[in-house]
Amino acid sequence: MEKVKSEDRLLESIIAGAQKVINGKDELNKINVFPVADGDTGSNLASLMQTIIDNLSNNNYSTNLLFEEVASAALIGARGNSGIIFAQYLNAVSDYYSVYETNLEILVLAFNRAVKSAYDSLIEPKEGTILSVMKRWAEVLLITFKESTSFEKALLEAKGEAWKALKETQFQMSILKKNKLVDSGAKGFYYFISGFTDAYCGEKVSKIQEGLIPSIKELNKEDIKEHFISEAPKNRYCSEFIIKEPLKQEKDLKESLRKWGDSLVIAGNKKQIKIHIHTNHPENILALLEKTGTIIYQKVDDMQLQYEISQNRKSSIAIVTDSVADLSADFILENQIFVLPLNVSVGEQAFLDKLTINSQIFSEKYNKNLKMTTSQPSIQSVDSLFSFLEGKYEHIIVISVSSKLSGTYQLLNQRITAKKSLENRVHLIDSKLNSVAQGLLVKQVAKLISEERSIESVLSETEKITDRIFIYVAVEDLSPMINSGRIPKILGETAQKLSMHPIISLDKRGNGKLIGASFSQNKSMDKILKKINLLSKEGQIEELALTHVLSEESALKINELLKEKTTKNCEIIDSSAAIGISAGIGSLAIAGLLKEVK
Repeated sequence: MEKVKSEDRLLESIIAGAQKVINGKDELNKINVFPVADGDTGSNLASLMQTIIDNLSNNNYSTNLLFEEVASAALIGARGNSGIIFAQYLNAVSDYYSVYETNLEILVLAFNRAVKSAYDSLIEPKEGTILSVMKRWAEVLLITFKESTSFEKALLEAKGEAWKALKETQFQMSILKKNKLVDSGAKGFYYFISGFTDAYCGEKVSKIQEGLIPSIKELNKEDIKEHFISEAPKNRYCSEFIIKEPLKQEKDLKESLRKWGDSLVIAGNKKQIKIHIHTNHPENILALLEKTGTIIYQKVDDMQLQYEISQNRKSSIAIVTDSVADLSADFILENQIFVLPLNVSVGEQAFLDKLTINSQIFSEKYNKNLKMTTSQPSIQSVDSLFSFLEGKYEHIIVISVSSKLSGTYQLLNQRITAKKSLENRVHLIDSKLNSVAQGLLVKQVAKLISEERSIESVLSETEKITDRIFIYVAVEDLSPMINSGRIPKILGETAQKLSMHPIISLDKRGNGKLIGASFSQNKSMDKILKKINLLSKEGQIEELALTHVLSEESALKINELLKEKTTKNCEIIDSSAAIGISAGIGSLAIAGLLKEVK
């Protein structure tokens, strides 16, 4: 049986594959039209690959340990649909290759068997995507290896077949056929196995320069003390960041960060450092750190909420939602709501929605015309939260943004399925809503739980409440919706030429829908107010909520009009950056809960 040439060769091949994906980032962004034409698949896959590279070292890895390190890094760096599928695949490879072997048979089998895990990570897996190329590559790799017992021959044969599978993707989905493009995620996977194959099969691969890739172990993890909550924290958030190639020395960073919190620890070397700090303003920490180097990792935990849970858990049923749900920080803490932050990308920098980016920072970035995109929460953040909750609650209700608008529901479903210990305890609900409407649903569920109802009663009532919630959005500028792919480009550009301002709502399935338009945002809002006024006169309004994207003055005026017409005083909430990216600055939205029909 053929031996691994050397563990270094395998390490170099993985890095070569990752680098080839990074080099192809711009091309992959340009051909990204599925599932949404938001042009960020290349950026998402590059982020994943860069995280893998940054978390590998020059250590003499066994094959087993090498793939464990790759899998661990993939969980941290995964962003977007293709990135998460890829991360799931790499983790499954590591799981199957659980015992170190000196031959390659187990590794080839792992590459093949992990494909099923990638497919299982999706509710509705589609051919013509990264999955198709992944499957063909792994199948041919296994078949050729069994016939020849040569890993190199198998790699070369599988690479050729993967290229054919990639070319076929442009005929497997109508949107790709229409645009005469191959799937962006599929091409990203091909780039990885292509770079891997070329490096492994090359006659001569130069040895990685000593010190080129810093060891994550050099961050001296012992210096990052575990924080056990025994008393109320002085600062609300435990924040951690990893910076690659920092421009400031450790001493200078400490001086800069000292005023923003306590429990500050900085560990690492010239290549990579890790910052740990307890702070009330993680957004200010990131704003400072992004000027000192490339931030490759960030994590923010709500210590105040964790403390409240440990001291006075209000119910045996937990509520989890995502940051698209517009809720006030006070409500979240008072009702012990757990919020998973979406990932927000601005230019080359990533942020955690509502944690490391706020309205002021969003405004500053927006005015610089930087490319902005969003993606679902990271696998690591989801797994970490469920791990925290499962020992503290009997049931966990998870309320996600509409599955028609985001991959968040799909990701949550996959992670719940993967964690067998959560079976029958986690109840995932597709809100079919977003923004302040999703927030209204969360508030109603919190109210049901406070009434000490059974889990069956809460779930039954939640389904009914979802159907009674509506939202109307008046946008000021159509460009963000066009750029994010939420409105067809031709339709959007036509509306812009006509100076039309659409009124957007959601249908019963959670899809965005156009329900009207005016020649100004003010006139669009007048139409929305007339709709709500009519519902109020008919006695149908139970509760209203209002949100805005950096348009507080307009929101206050609308609230006064609503009080005058309906006698309802709206809660006014700043929209998340995730909503701001898709709806644009100046957008206004009113959500309402209709009274139950007896």
